[in-house]
Amino acid sequence: MSYNSLQNPVARWHICQGSINGIAFSADGAYIATVGRDGYLRVFDYKTEQLICGGKSYYGALLCCAWSMDGKYILTGGEDDLVQVWSMEDRKIVAWGEGHNSWVSGVAFDSYWMAPNSDGVGENVVYRFGSVAQDAQLLLWDLEMDELVVPVRRPLGGSPTFSTGSQSAHWDSACPVGTLQPAPSMRNVPKLTPLIAHRVHTEPLSGLIFTQESILTICREGNIKIWTRPGFGESQSSNSDSFLSTSMKEKTSISGKVIGSNYKQ
Repeated sequence: MSYNSLQNPVARWHICQGSINGIAFSADGAYIATVGRDGYLRVFDYKTEQLICGGKSYYGALLCCAWSMDGKYILTGGEDDLVQVWSMEDRKIVAWGEGHNSWVSGVAFDSYWMAPNSDGVGENVVYRFGSVAQDAQLLLWDLEMDELVVPVRRPLGGSPTFSTGSQSAHWDSACPVGTLQPAPSMRNVPKLTPLIAHRVHTEPLSGLIFTQESILTICREGNIKIWTRPGFGESQSSNSDSFLSTSMKEKTSISGKVIGSNYKQ
């Protein structure tokens, strides 16, 4: 890294070999996350320019990343068709999700969603997030750390044990600061299952954005689709299935159902 306060650019960071495919700041601006062709997530302290943590995908490049609003978790997605959840506190992957059939091209936390009967500040906060991929599907997920099933060790020559203290070594301790971790065995990390999987475009998807009243999805053919939340303006429904069924409709205001380069469908 080099720094020059007299002219732009004021800094130059060379952090990996090959392309950087995604970059995201934590909400407070203290940390910056990058994902790249080499398959690594890297998290840096933006002020000190020091590597805090990071790790490898299960296969291929990582293509996208996103922070939770409280800065506790980072989502990544890429060429292994998986969504991974990384913990800043533990500095490692704490969950992975399977549901897409092709490269994951966009991930985002839904900062506007709140679990029913939750104030969003308790110890067991539920996080809602979404992912899109080249399979043209939008998936919605919930992350609730207290509800994750922690894998257990399988004794040599024996059956799995579910007794206290049998949790995997990966789950037991945080990783050292400033190290890049190899991908842990999938058997040692809790697996997430999507709440909803819905094909929302005919072409590969390239990103998504959550707003207070809708979700925006974008595809490689130049189209944006706006999906309104069910019961917006009323109490939020706890039935997630309704979001992508009859209650989830493409917004039909201003420029038609699908916003494309010609502003028509």
